[in-house]
Amino acid sequence: MPIDVTAGGTFDAEATMRLVAGSVRTMQQRYNNHTVSPAELRQYVRHAAMVCGWAPAETGKALLAALVDPAGPDETVPIQRGVSAEVVQLTEQLTAAVATLEGDAADHDQRVEAAETAATFQSTGIIGSAYYPEEKQWWAAARSIRELAGELLRAQPLDVRQTLFDRWTAIEAKPHLDPRRSLIGAMVAGGGVDGRGWLDRLGACYLQPSGDWTEQIIRAEHGAGRPHPLALATWRRMQVEDGKADTGSDLWPVPNPGEPWADRAVADVEATAGARRSAWQALLAHCVPGKDQARPAAAWRRQAGSLLDAVGADEFATVCDGWLGLVGAPRSGPGRLPDRYNVRLLSGLLWVRAMCPPSEDYLRNLGQIVERATRKISGHGPASPKLANAAVLALLDTDRPAAVAQLARLASRLTYKSTLRLVEKGLDERATALGIAREDVEEMALPGYGLPLGDDTYSVEIRGTTAVLTWHDADRKDELKELTATVKDISATLVATRDRLDTLLRRDRVWTVEQWRERFLDHPLARTLARRLIWTVDGVACGWADDALRGPDDTVIEIKDDFLVRLWHPAVADPATVAAWRAFLARHGITQPFKQAHREQYLLTEAERATGTYSNRFAAHIVRQHHLNALLSRRGWSYRQHRNDGASYEPPRLALPGWDLRAELSIAGIDDRGDGVFDTMATDQLRFLAPDGRPLPLVEVPPVVLSEVMRDVDLFVAVAGVGSDPNWYDGGPQGRHREYWARHSFGALTPPGETRREVLAALIPALTIADRCTLTDRFLEVRGDLHTYRIHCGSGNILIAPQDRYLCIIPASAKRPAEQDLFMPFEGDGRLAEIIGKALLLAADKKIKDPVILHQL
Repeated sequence: MPIDVTAGGTFDAEATMRLVAGSVRTMQQRYNNHTVSPAELRQYVRHAAMVCGWAPAETGKALLAALVDPAGPDETVPIQRGVSAEVVQLTEQLTAAVATLEGDAADHDQRVEAAETAATFQSTGIIGSAYYPEEKQWWAAARSIRELAGELLRAQPLDVRQTLFDRWTAIEAKPHLDPRRSLIGAMVAGGGVDGRGWLDRLGACYLQPSGDWTEQIIRAEHGAGRPHPLALATWRRMQVEDGKADTGSDLWPVPNPGEPWADRAVADVEATAGARRSAWQALLAHCVPGKDQARPAAAWRRQAGSLLDAVGADEFATVCDGWLGLVGAPRSGPGRLPDRYNVRLLSGLLWVRAMCPPSEDYLRNLGQIVERATRKISGHGPASPKLANAAVLALLDTDRPAAVAQLARLASRLTYKSTLRLVEKGLDERATALGIAREDVEEMALPGYGLPLGDDTYSVEIRGTTAVLTWHDADRKDELKELTATVKDISATLVATRDRLDTLLRRDRVWTVEQWRERFLDHPLARTLARRLIWTVDGVACGWADDALRGPDDTVIEIKDDFLVRLWHPAVADPATVAAWRAFLARHGITQPFKQAHREQYLLTEAERATGTYSNRFAAHIVRQHHLNALLSRRGWSYRQHRNDGASYEPPRLALPGWDLRAELSIAGIDDRGDGVFDTMATDQLRFLAPDGRPLPLVEVPPVVLSEVMRDVDLFVAVAGVGSDPNWYDGGPQGRHREYWARHSFGALTPPGETRREVLAALIPALTIADRCTLTDRFLEVRGDLHTYRIHCGSGNILIAPQDRYLCIIPASAKRPAEQDLFMPFEGDGRLAEIIGKALLLAADKKIKDPVILHQL
């Protein structure tokens, strides 16, 4: 009888037995007397028993007799005939179990035991084309056998099916591989099975494999008025993981609980009633696409428009903006990853939200979603690149300056390359459409936030790169809660603008006076940074002080409209001029947003002139790759994580627009952390390459470019180097690199260390512990009551004099309230603040209470 392999087919026992009986012989012929493994032989025994036991009674007996008869028609080989007794034994077990289930005399326990036996004879094992040349034929027969078993179990009494259901759903060890699980659906289809216990267990998991019968139970419980949102959420997540289109979006709640935004959405919709509630539920259900996709189809948009009209665009926009503000907040349910089903729903919500007028909250929320969705989760990577990209696309589709401002902020903050490329491509396209430079787009879109903000109730003050909200009338706080989000956004925009200005020091960026005033000097937000920087106007350096632009000697500088403006760089000034500007900052109490007047300068050495096209200044440093990767991304370098797989990887590289150059830093892996990824890397040569890939002589590299690139690399080896980690004092893992750590921690100062030492020399007299401090060539020595301590000006690590015994203090332990009148000439040097904090702590060493530090003292 032919077998219909397309529809599950009819169980042809004779044909299937010929296939099973000839399996071992087929393998031996195909693979030159292949030695049959114990697993393959066990599979033959079980499959033969399956065919005989599930065949009609008389047919099964005849097939078994022919199979075990040495002279029978089945051409078995000796090794098969050697296990004939096992085939007979298993067949008898299966036949007896089937008879028990088909009869009327068995009690509950007998039926349960028989069902357990029958259910194990399903299509499991090591099926392969070498074993069954006609593999489709076997699987068709196996499906038919499963259908026979399912029909038999479906007909069992409810109490038997309930017992089996409870047992088989409780399987924990690889449940998806247990043959009994494939028959649960048949028992559920018989009706009456109580699945609430299973749903409770399912709902406690983030992901849990389950069969199609889970949907049956979920829908049955839902139809009976007993919905189980947590189990529904777990099942939905598994459907998405398995690539299935049906995710039960027609069931309420449409959002999966377990995330703050989704919990809020469910509560908001359930707070409505009647037709409005139905309209919301229908719209949310439509917002769940059947697959992950970047943009909606036209038909989807048309239907969404009708559903949106039923809800009301204004109402939807207001309520949805409240949800979006919570996206990415820590989960309230099990798991630590974003819910992939909810990510699909959010994509649809963003598509519908784009059909409504944008608001400041909406655009701010989109930027926040991108940042949260690209935040790395340990052992996983970015939280949800799909969600991040969906939010970026929503920003790109919004023709508002505030949307461009969010994109510009993201361009300076994102480290996840895929999303960053999408942001940068969008900004480039916007610039091309406007016929202006990319930098102009970013600068023109910088929001002012209505600064200055404030009245008798509150005030917003910019302190460095942080916006601080102060309430003057505590009774009215609830009326202005939205200010908190605005203040947070101001701070994030300030940081992004500061970082962008910092990187402009390696570019020859030029503005007209009109552009400069509009975008920086007089801009409500940017001026808080620009008026603390030094600019070159028509070749004359000037800074803002006492409501005017002044030279380093406080002379007022007159500005004409036809002048050109650049950021001033100390590499183009002589030492006396640099010193004069540092004095200017101190005299006027100006704290720069980043190092400019105190910026490290890297000049060519004789060794570099001798090597010609490369520098070994930063070679032979040992850096932690994951720290290096983050720093490279933050500073605009491109990099791909290196693995210990023998493949060839490009070195870290930095494009230098405007100079037709790129910089490359050679690195090589050292220690594999165990998962194939290098944990530590060794640095090597730094080169500058022309567009054709030719190494450029270092003497031909513009001084500002050379200094800025070397400053970046110095930052990489200082921050990502193992020498910056106090926990490496004993050599770190396996005692590796101890000598390097000691050399880096207490050796000669690098340019940043030298700068830090110079600043400390000016700051120490203002400290209350000045009489306890002495500055040497490399150390800040602090005299405590118990010991004298030597704090390295470069690494911040500490030695206890006179034995130079290492003292391990992590930076968090050294945090103390800042001294009120302490002037800092620049922001952003965490190591400088750390050294001052450690000095203040150790000067009062008798007051230390930290048991870890006390044990070392």
